[in-house]
Amino acid sequence: MKLFEIPMVVTSLVGLGFLAGLDVPAAHADFTFGAPVDVQSAFPLLDFAQSDGIACFSADGLEMYLDALRAGGQGQDDLWVCKRASPEDDWGPPENLGPTINSAQVDCPTSLTADDLDLYFFSRRPGGLGNADLYVIKRATRNSPWGPPTNLGAPVNTSYNEGNPSVSSDGLELYFGSDRPGGYGSGDLYVSRRATTTAPWGEAVNLGPVVNSPGNEGTPALSPDGLLLVFEDRGTRPGGYGGGDLWMTRRASRSAPWQPPVNLGPMVNGPNSEFLPCFAPDGSALYIDRGDNSTYIYSQWKAPILPIVDFNADSKVDAADLLALVLNLGTNQTLYDIGPFAWGDGKVDIEDVKVFIAEWEKQNPPAQP
Repeated sequence: MKLFEIPMVVTSLVGLGFLAGLDVPAAHADFTFGAPVDVQSAFPLLDFAQSDGIACFSADGLEMYLDALRAGGQGQDDLWVCKRASPEDDWGPPENLGPTINSAQVDCPTSLTADDLDLYFFSRRPGGLGNADLYVIKRATRNSPWGPPTNLGAPVNTSYNEGNPSVSSDGLELYFGSDRPGGYGSGDLYVSRRATTTAPWGEAVNLGPVVNSPGNEGTPALSPDGLLLVFEDRGTRPGGYGGGDLWMTRRASRSAPWQPPVNLGPMVNGPNSEFLPCFAPDGSALYIDRGDNSTYIYSQWKAPILPIVDFNADSKVDAADLLALVLNLGTNQTLYDIGPFAWGDGKVDIEDVKVFIAEWEKQNPPAQP
């Protein structure tokens, strides 16, 4: 089948009314990680081996926030930002967020709400409830300056350590790591929720023994749609590949429970340590830190997140897969729910057809003359 024929086939099948659900059990869309690539060449103004780490991106991909210990900062690790005019432009140089926000102590990894107006981070600055606390800074518009940090206070922060916050795109869930008493290991993942973006954060809830282990979990990263949570286990959970691995847990909806975590696998995890995951704004890739714990040499990598579109598992992507997708439009057969994120959005619709066509074109390039 020629590439230009694919949309015509979809139109024909839809026009013929081939949208009835098949009487088979629902399955879940799957995805895989491509080979990670070192991102240093893509960010020539940054030095990942010495100080810089990508913490998060704005939803439009025009701002990139860093955790960095570099000249011109306020003390130890500081919050910095790189900007660009469009996704096609090069990144500008890192800009320190300044002494109003950064302190002489550690101020690092960050997480943005989807409107890019609330920026969460953790800090070891004096005046908190514990050794490390969670803070937020706000701005009125994208072009406004950031206001001063506000400690999230109790019950989010305690006299123990809270770190590495990851806020949901709607600003109603806040995931973080803590070593407070009452957990299942030396460090656990928690979530605090609120009813509206103007309400105070509620009691921090442990994610429970399905997600947390007797070991040490931390550095959570929530996907843009809130259905995938990637986190670090610091080398204690059985089934890992090195000194610290990245794991993920999924849920069917924002109100559904988190499923048992699975290791991201040897394509992503290696014999040393992987940590500080960060999603690309469109969910197409996962940025990760890799480090050698013996030499303290670190680097940053980007692993593409790839939808699996070979639905019938015959080792080829062809018209049979497209037909199966179209026949299941509008059904609960989420095996075919591959868009706009590789793990789907809860419905089989035209967004999944768009993703399929894009993957078809990648895997079936036209013959060269």
